[in-house]
Amino acid sequence: MKFLYKLVLRITIVLLVLALIFIVLPLALLYKKTTAPIDQYVASSETAFYTELDSELSTLITDTNADSITLSVTEAYLNRVIQKALSKDNPKYLNPSDEGEMAHDYMMVFGGSVGLKGLWTTISDDQIKITAGADFVMGGSVLYQTGFEIIFDIVLSENDEYYLKVDKIQMGSMRLPLKQSYQLTNFIVNQVTSKSLNELVADYMNFGDFDAEAFSFTVGETELTDFLYDIDPTFAALLKIIYKESLLVMDISDTGFDIALDLGAFRRLNTDLDAPVFTKWENDLDKAAFMASLATQAATNAFLNPTDPRMDLTEADVNAILDYTLGDKVQFDFPIKFKLNGNDIEYKFSSTNLFVRMQGDVLSIHLKMSLTKVGMAGAFDMQFNLRGNISMNANGDMVLTILDSNIGEIDLDQATLASLIAIFHEDLMVGNTIVIPKEKINEMFQGSGIVINNSYVINGELRLHFGLE
Repeated sequence: MKFLYKLVLRITIVLLVLALIFIVLPLALLYKKTTAPIDQYVASSETAFYTELDSELSTLITDTNADSITLSVTEAYLNRVIQKALSKDNPKYLNPSDEGEMAHDYMMVFGGSVGLKGLWTTISDDQIKITAGADFVMGGSVLYQTGFEIIFDIVLSENDEYYLKVDKIQMGSMRLPLKQSYQLTNFIVNQVTSKSLNELVADYMNFGDFDAEAFSFTVGETELTDFLYDIDPTFAALLKIIYKESLLVMDISDTGFDIALDLGAFRRLNTDLDAPVFTKWENDLDKAAFMASLATQAATNAFLNPTDPRMDLTEADVNAILDYTLGDKVQFDFPIKFKLNGNDIEYKFSSTNLFVRMQGDVLSIHLKMSLTKVGMAGAFDMQFNLRGNISMNANGDMVLTILDSNIGEIDLDQATLASLIAIFHEDLMVGNTIVIPKEKINEMFQGSGIVINNSYVINGELRLHFGLE
């Protein structure tokens, strides 16, 4: 009996030790009490930001002397935005009518027993702390809490990019070396959300780049350009100019981010040319009718001038062809919507299509962009202008040799212009020229029966030397 007693005792001790090692100790190490800033998860956290945004944009539209937009992005606003993103699929979160249900208290619920309190930020002038918390709930009672903290040091690099370097990762009550802390945090996040930490950051902080090897998060021109390109390529192009001309100033304090953006430099000049009047083609029948007329002119001209047949296209002709060829590939209409004090506020950032003007022997290309507010008169207008001379190369491509280019007060050098055009088409600009392949030219004039041999602008019209198909 003593032997049996000792055997049972030893087994019990071993099981207790194993339980301590594999259950109690991990639970103790991973335990962390967190409190989400629920007081910030209210509409008033957004009111100050949207009031300031509405005022700044309205002033830019109505006051021709307004040059810049200044905004404060507070900690409360950021946490409210994060909360809305995380709880977007949970209408019961903090809904008074659903009080008492688990979904009321947690942004996300997994398996009916694990509740995500959320993810929130705490900002100081040199650090950003990101905290996440989760509870294990049974029968309406919290049995266990855990969470993690990632603290970033804020560094402004030499090229004016904000570089957030991980200073500390704490999982539960453990303060491990960064690599081990990251691996453990990544494992826990994956078990709870079925996503890696990288994927979670990419989903909710996709305006920057998280480097898991260097433990850093970079917000710079490249990252923001990629982010804005997914919204609209034109936004990405404007951002490149903003960085090039140092029009963006950002400061970080205990209250959040202060942003100043000098958009006045983009304001449309009084000397900028307007779009000409022309008749838009509504369908392929309109194009066919125009090309049939062009074919008749070409045949007549070839008969009268067989050694050098040519014809001249007016601004109206060229713009009708260009407008129909481009369709909606360049033109955009982007709404900016938000609620302010219960009211729906809507701005629109929109553009014309590309249009062409011809003066003397110069052809110019333009894109007018406008910021307007629904229900308010006026607009903040910007216009991209590019002037050049037209010719044909030995391959039959149409070549626009660039003379100059600008947006508002900003003159665009060749490198900047090349980076802008590459956003829309990486092979379009070659050196200081824009090359339109002959295949594209033939497509534009399909149905006319002509093959263009040479082209240039003379007396404000586009002269085409051609042969017949």
